[in-house]
Amino acid sequence: MTGRRGVMGALALVLLAASAMVATSQARAAEAAAVSLRVLDWNVQGGQGTDGVTDFGRIVSVIRQQNPDVVTLQELHDNSAIGGENQWQRLLDELPGYQAHFARSDDNAFGGSAGNLILSRHPIRERLTTLLPQYPADTTAVRRSLGGVRIDVGGTDVRVYTTHLSAGVGAEATERRARQARAVVDRVSSAATMRTPALLTGDLNVRPGDAVRPWFAAPGWLDAWTQLNPNTGAATVTLPGNGDDARIDYVHATPALDVTAARTVTTSASDHRPVVVDVAVHEPALATTGTVLAGADQNAGWANVTAYADAGVRLRVCDNRADGWGVRAYVDGTAVTAADPAFADRCTTVDAPAGTASSPVVRVCLYQAGVEKECRQARATAG
Repeated sequence: MTGRRGVMGALALVLLAASAMVATSQARAAEAAAVSLRVLDWNVQGGQGTDGVTDFGRIVSVIRQQNPDVVTLQELHDNSAIGGENQWQRLLDELPGYQAHFARSDDNAFGGSAGNLILSRHPIRERLTTLLPQYPADTTAVRRSLGGVRIDVGGTDVRVYTTHLSAGVGAEATERRARQARAVVDRVSSAATMRTPALLTGDLNVRPGDAVRPWFAAPGWLDAWTQLNPNTGAATVTLPGNGDDARIDYVHATPALDVTAARTVTTSASDHRPVVVDVAVHEPALATTGTVLAGADQNAGWANVTAYADAGVRLRVCDNRADGWGVRAYVDGTAVTAADPAFADRCTTVDAPAGTASSPVVRVCLYQAGVEKECRQARATAG
């Protein structure tokens, strides 16, 4: 695996030559004209920067500079009930043109509240707030929530969800986070949703190799960052580093969306960096999709195969663990990735042109020095 998204050659189902590469290039050009969105996800820590100063004006400034169509924020505060600042209302006041949904999750000890916010330049047609499980029942840990909206993007429905899972490395915190993650995946991953344009963002408080990550991948939530960028793995889930571990939060997209750009923004306005992702609705529409998890424990990586209405096929493969074994994927028996045991969390994307297949089968194996093991497979279905 190369760790970079791009057309690596049309190897998906048959051995394809230069004509397939031309077809893929033409498809990319068509995608550029499709319905597109820029989404910014950010844990803003209530406006407190790395210098310890709370200055929400810096948050507003960064968002304005990035000019996103959709904004998803975690650790946003509304202290208006106690005479303090309503941060999401301030965003609406200073960034005209957005509509908002505040998914309240927890009251603080002083009478205010915190939660997740979604801002959209496109009309919000539907809103969702779901409180996530607490564990154990008598815990005093901050309550977490899932927020969601359905927006109208020029006549196309796009769903946007955001969440913030519990932090901590102890047994109780780990179990609480796992239960929350499962609740999120169960709530937002219907077959109908996974075949439509949708985004799932947030601060998951997980490292790249965490066992929770394949839970999101299994129904088809694809990590937008690793579709375009390598990630050698963050050493922490709070303070980003200066290299590949600068991205510590997540933007997931369904296979109906093509990721065209993904980057972080260097700022001291919070202890997290904003993640900015550009997506476009794939044309033609998604027809079938399927994901298979790699390894006996289903945590080594995954492969998603998607067929579109013109029977074009896209294969996305990810290695989730740096353990000396790479992840190798086949579509109908043709190898499309090589082993890259040096890094975990490496992904690659391969396209095959229109007319390739309408319901392909993807097979995934662990691979090392010519040896394969623990192979699994799945067929792309209509859901």
